[in-house]
Formats: sequence, C-alpha cells, structure tokens
Amino acid sequence: MLLLTGWWAFAPVAAAGGAKPGGPPEGTHVSLSATVETSLPNDEVVVHFRVEATGKDVAALRARVNRVSALVRERLAREKGVTLQTLGRRLEPVREYDSVRRRQVQVGWRLVQEGEATSRLLDAVPAWLDAIEKAGAHLSGLNYRVSGERRRRVMARLEVQAVRAFRERAAAMARALDAASYRIVRLSTGSAAPVPVFRKAAVMAMEAAAPPPALSPGQGRASVTVSGEIVVPARAFKAR
Repeated sequence: MLLLTGWWAFAPVAAAGGAKPGGPPEGTHVSLSATVETSLPNDEVVVHFRVEATGKDVAALRARVNRVSALVRERLAREKGVTLQTLGRRLEPVREYDSVRRRQVQVGWRLVQEGEATSRLLDAVPAWLDAIEKAGAHLSGLNYRVSGERRRRVMARLEVQAVRAFRERAAAMARALDAASYRIVRLSTGSAAPVPVFRKAAVMAMEAAAPPPALSPGQGRASVTVSGEIVVPARAFKAR
C-alpha cells in the first residue's frame, strides 16, 4: 500500500527586465513536498540474551557461565542462518544491606555474559529460542525488523516513486496557475526506515515445561519525502 501526502506554499518573485544575475529565477515560486509510504513484512529477528551466575566462588561462576554459553553456542551452530555474537562479559560485586553495620556490604559476585543471535529463518526461531532458554540462557529482548538488504531496495524504490509524485504535484500546481511549464530550483529527500518491533523479556518468559513460544513478526513501515521548490512563469490574473 502506498500513501501520498504533500504540502505547498507560494512566493511570487518579480524583477523588471528579468531576474538579477545570481538572484532567484523570475516567476512564481512554489514550495511543495510529496511523501510515499509503504508497509512491508519484517524478515529478520534479533534475540538478545544473557548467561549469568551468582555466588562467592568466582571460579565456580566462570565454570557455570562458560558451560551454559558453550551449550547455547553448540545449539545455535546447528541452526542454519543464525549468526551469534558475544556483546560483553563482566564480573560485578553483589551487595546487600547489613542492618547491623547499617551499610551495603559485599556478599558475593555476579558473572554475566551477554549475546545476540540474528536470523532470517523466522519459522525456526521458536524452537531454538526455547532450546537456549532451557539450556540456561535468560532472554533479554527480541526485535523483529526489516533486513538491511530489503530496506535498501525498498528505500531506493520509494525515492524514485516520491520524485515522480513530486513532479506530478508540481505539474498540477503549474496547471492550476495556468502555466504551460515549470522548473525545479531546489529538491531534497528525507526518509524514515522501518521501526523494529520490540518484544519485552516478560512477554517471552516461559516455564521450562511450556511449549515453544508463538511469535508474530508483524510489519514495518517505510517512507520517503521529497521536498523542493519550483518556479512557474509569472502571470497576471483578474481579481474577482
């Protein structure tokens, strides 16, 4: 579905004997814009997850996090088209309030490793999403989005359509002013890429014995706006 919108403004410019060198062209200047918008299905998913362990023995925490991370990596390696990336790893102190000392005291450590899995095979996502959670990973978030390749193709097509829509609007404006032609003196484009659909971790949380989650990729919207200025030959109209 395509949506066209626009606006315009008038600014007459006149100069005796023609336009001045370096000045604006003589005639009636009209500012207008045209927007082309479309919706398209999301074709890529990005899953953020973390593996963490809390306790006093740092060596045991490392072993736990390393083991779960290895299970997640091995499981995703069996999935065609899944790209796995480690985003970070940190060891942080765990503190609690000591009512006797009346201050926060350290009671242990928390080791956290964060990762990201990306895939375009959306039908397979629920199965491996369920598998890595059962392996011990904690899901932090899930984004559905339009892949970069498709986004670039769609935006390039919308730019051409928006320029055509701008020309059609400019031609209509020239005809409304009883002008046989017009000239474009300024033209610029702006775009709005599809916004990712974010699913909160709470929505995805499930019990270990629960079936794989039911997910809906949804759609994204993209738009391109062409703004510019045209000039049509000056013409005197009778006042009514």
